[in-house]
Amino acid sequence: MLTIPDNALAALMEPVQAIAREAGHRILDVYANGFSVTEKADQSPVTEADLAAHGCILRGLAQLTPGIPILSEEAADVGFAERSHWEWLWLVDPLDGTREFIQRSDQFSINIALIHRHEAVLGLILPPVDGTCYYAWRGGGAFKQLASEAPQRIRVARVCHYPVRVVSSQGSYRTRRLQDYLSLLGPHRHIALGCALKSCLIAEGRADLYPRFGPTGEWDTAAAQILLEEAGGYLTDTQLRPLRYNARPVLINPDFFAFGDPTRDWAGYLPPPPHPRGRPLFLPSH
Repeated sequence: MLTIPDNALAALMEPVQAIAREAGHRILDVYANGFSVTEKADQSPVTEADLAAHGCILRGLAQLTPGIPILSEEAADVGFAERSHWEWLWLVDPLDGTREFIQRSDQFSINIALIHRHEAVLGLILPPVDGTCYYAWRGGGAFKQLASEAPQRIRVARVCHYPVRVVSSQGSYRTRRLQDYLSLLGPHRHIALGCALKSCLIAEGRADLYPRFGPTGEWDTAAAQILLEEAGGYLTDTQLRPLRYNARPVLINPDFFAFGDPTRDWAGYLPPPPHPRGRPLFLPSH
């Protein structure tokens, strides 16, 4: 069985970053020259850039770690009967934020994470347009590296700002469920941002909370989770349990929170579920 000790994870970061940057060049080539958009079976959009980055990353990771299987958003049709035996795997989103890519907002990223026994142990998030790279590995810390500059250690804001700096996509912000949550949360300032960059903003202390109510894929959050954890933060389900990967037949995450300040009960602002229609609501007696 393949084993990668924690002290060897750091050695993977440079070649993984090189793979991501090459995939970023492929994405930008498509971005600059125009592209067509098609729909996948789940009606989510896909472009030539998604597929070009997917092929580039798969080739690079297969050469780097030939014994580790790769699960990409663009090739996720591996049955649980097979992948449930994987202790190690790469989780890849070759182009996170395809809708933002189509809208030319520049808010899209490449996400690559290494998973061991359902936990993210290494992760990288790279937005190709500005070339910034966020990365982390277990026990090694979290870093932000601007293009052509030395990497800088990043940390979450462990004391929440007032008003709370809430980050989400513009579309998610308009949903009823998030608005109900924010009305109970109280005073807040909204920061609109696309793709995994929302979690990066938490990791570098520029936002306090990213609440996500709605489906996301495991490849959307795995790299963000190790980045947040190594920056001193958290990415949890709504019961404040860390997300796990490749642990269930479906690859869809539960609703989650990304945050830095653990002293706030972020789940405490969830609206109570409505009681079934026509059934009386019994309150406990005192």
